[in-house]
Amino acid sequence: MDRPAMSYLAIVSERPDRLSDFYQTYFGLTELGRSDAGDVSVTDGHFNLTFLKRRAGVDEDEAGPGLHHFGIAVEDIDEIKARLKEYAPFANLREESGDLHHGEYRVTDPNGYPVSVSTRHFGVTPRPRGFPSLRHIALSVPNREEVTAFFVNVFGFRETSVSQQRRATNQPARHLGDGTTNLAVLPDPDLIRQLGEEREVPAEYQAINTRPGPAHFGFVVQDMDAIVDRMPPALSGATNKRPNRRDMAECRVFDPEWNGIDLSQRLGFEVEFDKWVRAD
Repeated sequence: MDRPAMSYLAIVSERPDRLSDFYQTYFGLTELGRSDAGDVSVTDGHFNLTFLKRRAGVDEDEAGPGLHHFGIAVEDIDEIKARLKEYAPFANLREESGDLHHGEYRVTDPNGYPVSVSTRHFGVTPRPRGFPSLRHIALSVPNREEVTAFFVNVFGFRETSVSQQRRATNQPARHLGDGTTNLAVLPDPDLIRQLGEEREVPAEYQAINTRPGPAHFGFVVQDMDAIVDRMPPALSGATNKRPNRRDMAECRVFDPEWNGIDLSQRLGFEVEFDKWVRAD
């Protein structure tokens, strides 16, 4: 690893074991380990996807179960400290436990959302990834330009070609890449709905499709239809095709705790300027 890379995603869960079974069954992830407190971590070979058992001290912002924060693997924490001092003195770097289910450090972005940082790749020894592979994380925030600048200046992420095109046409979404994963910095849910970005989604599913903060994440998959067809009946009603106007992701499904998962086979995700990961 020669540059910082998104390598961790934490989901607060009422039943981490159930989510672990779901992602192993439908996305082929493998278990990394469990804690005595009930946390479970799985991987696609690059990402540590951790399900944190909901309890006092874990869901400190009381937002409830769901996507909580993501993390970035780095080689030199001193370089990150220097960049934080220069570009984001508000970020409040502090230590985390550094166990399998957490980073070694945590900072806050311009909205106060936590970002974990690890010099040990969150306990994962990276290996070549096939499909499915986790390639997308989306944030829904009110101050997109500040958040974009934070990840560019502190962690060296780069704005993608799609993002520059949207900027040129005054569209609000921003997209960044670290070379392996796409980070979408989206408008806050109210603006998303005002713009009609989710107008195709039935009203009863609007809330789970437009969440504030860490909003959803996505996989590149080899056979999207097979995954969609296998979704449990209790979840399949919320499955929706993404609008044709979107550059990335063809479909969205949900896990048993209603966390949104974008699927892409043909379009893929832009993980660097003009660098795409697709299955087709």
